[in-house]
Parts: sequence; C-alpha cells; structure tokens
Amino acid sequence: MTTEQDEMLRFPIGSDHFWGFADLPEGTEYPYNGEDNPMTLICQFRLDEGLVSVFADLEYFFGDLDADGGHIGQWDEQLYKVIYSPSCTDLHQHKIFNADGSYGVPHPVAPDQMPKDNESKILGTFSCFEDEVTQDYPDYRALVQLDEDDQIDLRFYDCGCLYFLIRPEDLEKRDFSKVVCALYSY
Repeated sequence: MTTEQDEMLRFPIGSDHFWGFADLPEGTEYPYNGEDNPMTLICQFRLDEGLVSVFADLEYFFGDLDADGGHIGQWDEQLYKVIYSPSCTDLHQHKIFNADGSYGVPHPVAPDQMPKDNESKILGTFSCFEDEVTQDYPDYRALVQLDEDDQIDLRFYDCGCLYFLIRPEDLEKRDFSKVVCALYSY
C-alpha cells in the first residue's frame, strides 16, 4: 500500500472523522449534487449505536470557481445531506476517486486532531458568528460547525464558517430530515 492509501484507510469503518471516505449502510446511495458530482463527506460520527454522516457540495469552496456552490445564508437542500444509520453494522466504505485515479476527498482527520486554529467541531456550541447564528436560528444547536482550513485549501469567502443546525428535539428523536445548513462570512 502507498502512504496515501495508508492515510486514507487508517480509520476503521464506522469511526468518527472529518473528511475521508463515508461509511454507509448497504443499499444507501452516496449523495450527489447533480448527475455526476459527488458531495464531499464533511464528517461522520457516532451517536449511541448509530452513525451520522454529513455531506455538502463544497467544490466551489475548494477553489473550483466554475462550480455551482452555496452562498452566504441558508443553503438549498440539494446542496447538503445528512444520513443517519441507526446501526453501525453492515456499513460499507464508499471511495471517491478523481479522473486520474487519485483520491477525490481530503485525507481523514480525527475530530480531536484538527489544527489548533480550526474551529470545526461536532455537537458543540457556536464559536464562530455566535450572535448571528443564535439570532437567525434561536431554537437550534450546532450539529456540525465547519471552519475554513488552510491545510486543505478550504475557504468560505472571508473567514467564513458553515453550520449544520438541528433542533434539540429532532436530535433526540434522531430525525435529521430537518437539519438546516447555513454559511456565515464577513
């Protein structure tokens, strides 16, 4: 195995991580924006026995200025997807490749290994644009907060932050169909 293969596969199936490959149940389709544009796995994490996988269309924010992408404010539902699997058994890793055969996703990172200056987190309090998010979504909490990342050239305009927001009662019921995605930037 090459060093890149080792790095991409170092997380066991069903483990918590940002980026990398998604682990989805048998028969679950990988989310796409359009016919041939796979969404990027932002993170996957365990809740009790279940696994939450969060995806978004981020091509524009990785520097593909010709790609359609999200905008500041609340995103349309076709630009993101949250998949919940109530069980972590029978998960299958979905690998995404570029046309040249290289991996088409950033290398995976454990949540506690994110760069120190990165505010990305899972199930945390708002730490970027706190007042704005609280005002716009008073009954929500952060399912995922995604900060810009210099190491993978991810930019949300000017010091932006992408939020996946959920109401506490929906999180308790494990109902991820009402998650809202919103981008904040200066």
